Amino acid sequence: MLWYALAVLLVGINMRPAIVAASPLLDEIRHVTGLSNGGAGALSTLPLICFGIFAPLAPRLARRWGMERTLVAVLAVLLCGTAIRLVPSLFPLFAGTFLVGTAVAVANVVITALIKRDFPQQVGLMSGLHTTMLVGGGAVTAAATVPLRDALSLSWAGGLSVWGVLALAALVVWAPRLRRGQEQPRVPAQAGGSIWRSRLAWAVALFYAFQSLLYYTATTWLPSFYIDHGYTEGGAGVLLAVCMGSAMVTSLLVPVWAQRSRRQSYLAVGGTVLCMAAFAGLIAAPVGAAVLWAVLLGLGLGAVLSLGIAYMSMCVRSTHDAGLLSAMSQCVGYLLAAVGPTAFGAARDLTGAWTAGLIALVVLSVPMGITGALAGRGGHVER
Repeated sequence: MLWYALAVLLVGINMRPAIVAASPLLDEIRHVTGLSNGGAGALSTLPLICFGIFAPLAPRLARRWGMERTLVAVLAVLLCGTAIRLVPSLFPLFAGTFLVGTAVAVANVVITALIKRDFPQQVGLMSGLHTTMLVGGGAVTAAATVPLRDALSLSWAGGLSVWGVLALAALVVWAPRLRRGQEQPRVPAQAGGSIWRSRLAWAVALFYAFQSLLYYTATTWLPSFYIDHGYTEGGAGVLLAVCMGSAMVTSLLVPVWAQRSRRQSYLAVGGTVLCMAAFAGLIAAPVGAAVLWAVLLGLGLGAVLSLGIAYMSMCVRSTHDAGLLSAMSQCVGYLLAAVGPTAFGAARDLTGAWTAGLIALVVLSVPMGITGALAGRGGHVER
């Protein structure tokens, strides 16, 4: 069981590197390819659109093929998408990013249902560990992409694709499970009404939507923000890594606290306050307390991200409903989040400054806290 848990966590560590790697390289990609800030935002938005479109298909794929076989397939697609981006031009960059986003969209949903199925008594712990691996993978990627590119004398395309080694490792670990006959039987769809009619499901989905918008907008543009304020590419990547490293702390602890509490509203509100304080700090003192704001933002984003993922398992009674709630949350969440990086980049182009975008993130934190508090009042989704 320990080896199986480690295999599950290996999937989690693959969910961000292929996406986050673009952030510290955005300025170079823009310089070489001629992308505008809006175009760079669109590149970062593409995976989110894929998440929103393809997440609802994941429960059907898992029922038809089984969770293990589905995970092996998406890891193969992830590896292919990463490899395509080795070609240093715009079309392979966007095509590979599309495949990466599609693979991660399905894996995000399947892994939530798999944790509910195989670790029913450790949902909080496994959700926390999964989110920690997810955030940790992003943190390592943010810090190491530029140094790896420089050390290996790679182009920006090589810097993006070097993280395919993680997908290859996960594929090697998961593929033998199919040959050993451990594939679960196909699970039939369960009767009941649509989960989309549940108020609790909508609270979970909207909370996940707002935290996703904040997470992806911040992680996309934070390096460029610091570069504009005098930091090198490497230094900006390190600050992004500090942010994501701090997120690992709350990513691990918050789901455990959530499972031990009858209500989780206080965790949602606490995470929201940390995010608001960080965004306000970036406006007031972007350089003088850069590390402090990175730490606060990481703690806040880690709290709301991990709580959003934990809600998908904790607010339902069955594995099937966990998959449905996860698919709904990620469909709603990522389609809304897709607006964030592009709109933030466009605001930067229009105003020539970062203040308007940061104020918008402070304002958008408010509905995140409200929906998170509503989702954390206790109870289960009924359909």
